[in-house]
Amino acid sequence: MTPHRPVLAAPYAVPVTGAAPFGTKVALVDAAGSLVRAPDLTAVGPFHADGEGGRAAPAADRAGLWGYLDGRGRWITAPGLEWAGAFDGAGLSRFRRAGLFGYADTSGTPVVAARFLGAEEFHHGLAVVRTGDGAGFADPTGRVVAGGFDAAGRFGPVGLAPVRPVAGGACGYVDREGRPVIAPRFDGARPFGAGGAAPVRIGELWGLVDTAGDWIVEPSFRLLEPFDENGLAYAIGDGAGEAFAGFVDCRGEPVLRRDNEMDDALWCGLLKVGDGFARGFVDPAGRQLIEPRYAWVERFSPCGAAVACVDDGTPRWGVLRTDGSFTPSAHREPVTDGDGWVVGFDDVTGLAAFVADDGAVVHVDAGGRDVCRVEASGDGASVVLRDASGRAVWQGAAEPGTFERARPELLCDAGGYVDHGPVWEGDTAAVAAELLDRAPEPFHPGSTDPYDLDRLDEDDEEDLCHGAVRVVASVFLEAEALAEYPFLQDWTDARFAEIHDTVSGRLRACYGTPLPDEQAVFLRCGDGERSVTWQVGERLLVLQEWMVIGDGDVEMQIWLAAVDA
Repeated sequence: MTPHRPVLAAPYAVPVTGAAPFGTKVALVDAAGSLVRAPDLTAVGPFHADGEGGRAAPAADRAGLWGYLDGRGRWITAPGLEWAGAFDGAGLSRFRRAGLFGYADTSGTPVVAARFLGAEEFHHGLAVVRTGDGAGFADPTGRVVAGGFDAAGRFGPVGLAPVRPVAGGACGYVDREGRPVIAPRFDGARPFGAGGAAPVRIGELWGLVDTAGDWIVEPSFRLLEPFDENGLAYAIGDGAGEAFAGFVDCRGEPVLRRDNEMDDALWCGLLKVGDGFARGFVDPAGRQLIEPRYAWVERFSPCGAAVACVDDGTPRWGVLRTDGSFTPSAHREPVTDGDGWVVGFDDVTGLAAFVADDGAVVHVDAGGRDVCRVEASGDGASVVLRDASGRAVWQGAAEPGTFERARPELLCDAGGYVDHGPVWEGDTAAVAAELLDRAPEPFHPGSTDPYDLDRLDEDDEEDLCHGAVRVVASVFLEAEALAEYPFLQDWTDARFAEIHDTVSGRLRACYGTPLPDEQAVFLRCGDGERSVTWQVGERLLVLQEWMVIGDGDVEMQIWLAAVDA
C-alpha cells in the first residue's frame, strides 16, 4: 500500500499542457489561485513541512533535472540531480546522481551521499538499500546496519523485516541489527503488521506467522496482502474456512467480507463498497459511515476528499469528504484520462481537475472550491491561467493548435456523438436530398464504413441494403465503462433520443408527415431500434436509431438513408 503523507494545502502544482515542443509545464499557485511560480517546471513532488515553518518539495526544470523548491517556488537546491523523490516520514528524500542514490533533508542538503545502487523510503528508522554486496538496511546517517542479502523488505512496527539471504533461497526475518530471528523457510514473506502477524507463502498458498515464526494460520489463502495501518490485510481464498474475499485481522479472522463490490484497500481509514449502482464507505469494523448513494466515487486521496457523482435522474459531479459532506460542482464533469477513467484528486497536488462548459480545465480543492482554471484559445495558439476570481495571472503563446480546450468524455452533449456534422449542424434537408438523388448501391448499416463490403461474412449478407446512407451518430460503450459508470447508458440513450428527435423534426418540416409506424422501414434489427420513414417519390427516406448489445458492450448508431421502395 502506498504510504499516506499529509498533503499541505499550498502551493498547488497545476499542469499546463500543450503539444510539442511546449509539452506539459507545471505552475505553482496559492490557495486563491494567485501565481507563485510561472509554468516552467516539468514535474513537482508533494510539499513537505521543513521543520522551520516552511515547505519543501522535489521538482524538475525544463531540462528534466531535479532539485528542491521552497514554499515560495524558489530553488533551495538548484537542479542538477537525475531524479528526486517525495520526502518520507523521516523527512528525507531519495535522489539519484550519476546512477547512484542518496538522501537529502528538507533544506535540500544531501545528508547521505549518492553511493547506493538502490534505495527505498525509511520505515521505522531504517531504509532498504542496495550496495555491491546485495540488499541491506541503512539508518538516516547512511550507515548500513545489515547487508549482504539477496533481497530485503521494509521493517514493520515490531522491529522485524523480511529477507531472502541467497538468490533462489527461502525467506526469513531479521531484527534491526540484521540478526536472524525467524529462520528462512518461506517461499515468500511480507512485512509484519502492528498486531504481530506477517503474511508468508509456502508454494502457492499464504498463511500468517507470529514474531516467533509460529503459525497463526497455516497456508490456505490464495492471496494475502500486507497489513495496513488499520491492522487489516486483504485476502482471497479458503483461509477463513470457506471461499472468501475480503479483509482479515492479525489472527486471520474475517473482518470485512466482500459482498458484490468492494475495494481491496482502505484509504483515510475508509473502505469503498457498493452494489454496482450505488457506492458508499464503511469503517474498518464494517460500520457504514457514508451511505451508498453515489453512482461513482473514487477512493479518498490523502487530502481527505474524493470526486463523486450523485445520480438522481441527472448525474451531478462534486467533491465528497471523509465526514460525508458533499459539495456539488458547477462544472460538467471531472477530467478523464485517455482510457476514459476519471483522474480525480491528485495525491501530490491535492487538487482535482474538472471540465467546464467553456472548455476550460478548472482545478478544485478538497473543499470543492475552484482554485484556478486553465483556458485555451479557440485556435490553440494561446493559453491563460486564471485565479479563483477569474483574473489572468499568466499567459502563454505558441503555434496555433498547441493548446486544446477540454471536452467532456462521459456527459457529452448530443453533438459529441455526431459523426456527420451537416445533418446536425447544417442543412438536414439538403443532406437528405443528396441521398435521394444519389445512385443506389449496396451498403451494410452498422459498419464503420457502410460501403466497405469486403470484410463482411455470410451472416452479414442478410442485412445488406440498396441505396445511400449517412451515419449521423455513433458510440461504442464498453461493458467495463458501463459497470464503472452506471449512469452512462441512460445519459447516452437520452442524447441519442435528442439527436433522433431533432433530425426527425427537421425532416418532418421538409417532407411532411412520415409513414405510419407499422409501415416504417428498419434497415437492420438489433437489441433496440426505432425508425421514421418518408415516402419521397419512388424512394424511401429512413431515419433509424439502432442498438446492439454483445458481451455487455453496447453499440448505438443513427442512420439517415435513402433506399428503394
